Amino acid sequence: MIIDVGDRTFDELDPVWLLNQYRAAEVDGAGAIMRMSRLADEHRLRVDLAKHLRDESVHAWLWTKALNDIDGEIVEVDEPYQKRLAFHFGLPRTLDDLLALTWVSESRGVEQYTQHMDIKDIPVSIRQILRAILKDETWHVSYIREELERRMRTDDALRATLDRALAADAMAVADIGFAGAASLDDRQLKTVNA
Repeated sequence: MIIDVGDRTFDELDPVWLLNQYRAAEVDGAGAIMRMSRLADEHRLRVDLAKHLRDESVHAWLWTKALNDIDGEIVEVDEPYQKRLAFHFGLPRTLDDLLALTWVSESRGVEQYTQHMDIKDIPVSIRQILRAILKDETWHVSYIREELERRMRTDDALRATLDRALAADAMAVADIGFAGAASLDDRQLKTVNA
């Protein structure tokens, strides 16, 4: 598939396009974490979100640097995964909405980065960035999953919110057409207690 961005066109497998997708995801993620930080209702969650925000910013910088290192242009990604996810979910209004969406988004990121790591011929510099980012992303999925599990013990309605986020993910993935993307229902997301 060919993607038009301003006066440029990219093949969807073009490394410059792919790295711009990753960069956009990290920038959008930082915005969501900043919003969640303002809504956080417990000290531990505030601390975790502050660390998470730092990670997202560092990741955005790493992808920016990687693009610069390969003389790749930084372009706006008009329809990143997060925008499609939010479109299908609807406007997140609560901390629980944001936690569910962030968990789904971070889980999707882990899946995409892991698939990219499995590509045999990727440059060593990109593999090193993926390895470093995956360590952080795995922690993000873990702490948010733990927070969701804790909240679900006292709020049965949160399960419906999480199901809505999972459905939005499936629709966003279908919109974008991630090659080989598994349903998050079929993977580690089943670990959240119903």
